[in-house]
Parts: sequence; C-alpha cells; structure tokens
Amino acid sequence: MAVPQPTYDVAIVGAGIVGSALAYFLSTSEDGKKVVLIDRSFGPLKGSTGYAPGFVGQYNESNVLTQLAIDTVNEYTKIPGGIDIVGGLEIATSQNGVNRLRTRCAKAREAGLAAKMISSEEAVNLAPNLVKGGNEAALHFAGDGAANAIGITAFYQKEAQANGVQLLQADTSGWPRAGSYDFLRLCCESHEPSPHKAPWVRWPEYHVYARDHGTFYGLGSYNHQPISQEPKDSAHGGWIDQFDPTLDEAMKFIPEKTGLAPAKKFNGIFSMTPDNMPLVGSVPSTTGLYMAAAVWVTHAAGSAKFLAKLMKEENVDENIRTALDPNRFRGQDIVQLRQESLDGYNSIYKTQENLQQ
Repeated sequence: MAVPQPTYDVAIVGAGIVGSALAYFLSTSEDGKKVVLIDRSFGPLKGSTGYAPGFVGQYNESNVLTQLAIDTVNEYTKIPGGIDIVGGLEIATSQNGVNRLRTRCAKAREAGLAAKMISSEEAVNLAPNLVKGGNEAALHFAGDGAANAIGITAFYQKEAQANGVQLLQADTSGWPRAGSYDFLRLCCESHEPSPHKAPWVRWPEYHVYARDHGTFYGLGSYNHQPISQEPKDSAHGGWIDQFDPTLDEAMKFIPEKTGLAPAKKFNGIFSMTPDNMPLVGSVPSTTGLYMAAAVWVTHAAGSAKFLAKLMKEENVDENIRTALDPNRFRGQDIVQLRQESLDGYNSIYKTQENLQQ
C-alpha cells in the first residue's frame, strides 16, 4: 500500500540562520499552517552561516539596516548563549578617519544606540591584545556584540520543531539563486581564554577586522581585488595566493605582545547584492514564492521576522518593504548588476547609496 506523502502549507528551503529563524517565527503563529524546513544537511552548517565571524554592529548609514540590526539583537538576546554584548570598536588612524567616526557616532546616537568617541588609550584598555596604542581615536559601540550564529540556528530549529515544524533533509533543484559571491579570509591563533571579554575591532580605513573568540583570535581582511565565485558545496573556498600579502598587512594591526601567528587560514564565500542590502519579500513571477537573503548575521533575525509578517499579511514599514524588495533590480542587466556587486565588495559595510556620496 502506498504511503501518502505529507503536505505542507509552507516549505522553507535552506536551514541557515535566516531560514531557521523564519521557521521559528512562523511556528509561533496560531493560524494552524503546517511548515516544513528543508535542507540538504542538518549536520555541520556548510553555508555562510557556518563561517560567519559573528560581528553584530547595529549602526549603519542605512536606516533600514540599522532597524533590522536592532530588531535582530533584540531577538538574539532572548536566546541562551546567542550573543555576547561585548561591544564593538572602530579604530581611526588618521584625522579623516576620526572625522568619519565622529559623524557615525552622532548618527548612531540619533538612532538610539549607545555610541561614544574614546581615546586611543581607552581603546587599548578595552582590547589590549587586539589594539595597538598611538591611534588617533576610536568609536565605541557598547551595545554591540558577537553572535553565536551556529548556536542561534540550532536554537531556532529546535524551537520550531517543538512548535510542530517538520525538518526534512533533502535536495532541492530548480530554485532561483540571487547575488554574486566573493572571498573573505580569516586566520586564527589558539590562546588561553581571558576573563576579560574584548569587543570586536574594525579598522575601517584598512578593511581589517579582528575578534577574540575566547580560545582563539580571528583576524580577517577584505582589502583585496574582488574575486567572483559561484557557490558549490559550501561557503568555504580554497586559499588563493594573493590573499597572503593582504593577511600580512592585516597582521600589522595586532600588538606584537599578542604573538599572533596564523594557525589556520580559510576563505569564507560572502554573498553580495548590488546595493549591499538584503533581499526580502515576494517574487511576483511565481505565486506564493518568497525569498530572504539577509547578507549579514547582523540582520538575519530581523529579516526573517519581517518576512514572517509579510507572509502573514500583517502591517509592515513600507520604507523597509521597498528597500528590501527582491524585485528592485528587475529589468536591469545581469552583467552590470554582477559588476556592481563586485565593485561594492571593498566597502561591504556601506550601502550603495552611501558609496555614491
């Protein structure tokens, strides 16, 4: 006797942090809809979620991204071990850099975020193993933190499953893809855990970032020629020789006393959009099809929650709906869109609108 196949009202393809969060938010609804979350593997995360450095910086020149980040942090703080509010530092090594940080500080405070300009000495005190002295100034975001993307994803899957969502391990085919892909790299060095939790650190003028993961340091840079890469089995790419000089330059920002030496080098494939904004909303060419690509862990839960509201036909902010609409590039030349994505890679913390200013 043939066993009848189960039917579902909502099928979510992709169980990364966004898909898993969406499954969870939909599962809290009382509309009685059956939801299935599909992924080729519920083991180690092979997509970008599994390789994300975990920085969560809430302020962005885009009001939409700032709001999504604030919503995301509100959700992550509800998850045990989801995020460490260790703060964030942006370091300026020139007067131009200081001026930019002052502008960011003022606008971040207008957005209701805790932001403060501090001296080079204060920055060193906050992250003595990651920040050298002698810089011009720094911007401190006390409410930012480091997210445990893998732990957050597991939490959302577990809670969604408890609420009745089916987890199905299977391959899918013919699903539309969006965005272009580029490389990042990260080097790590093991060390004894410190009782002092250091903030994440960025050097915006040089496209370098660093983080203390507790038992190892992470150092990365995106200060290299963009390299297009189509996604295959995972978001982990092979090491490319031209990354070595970039890594050597990044190492110069770490204090010598830290003794940082690369123990592991890898490339994480980073998903880009032409304007560096997420893709969240309906796809009108196919009835009932929605998509959500948050780009950053920083905006993952906020993006998923926003899409859940759209799917449940709840009222949403129209400015956010328009900014995230996946159809905003419709009719444009795909070759040009890919080039715009590549061109924005070296300024991945800015939206296209702000890149043009």
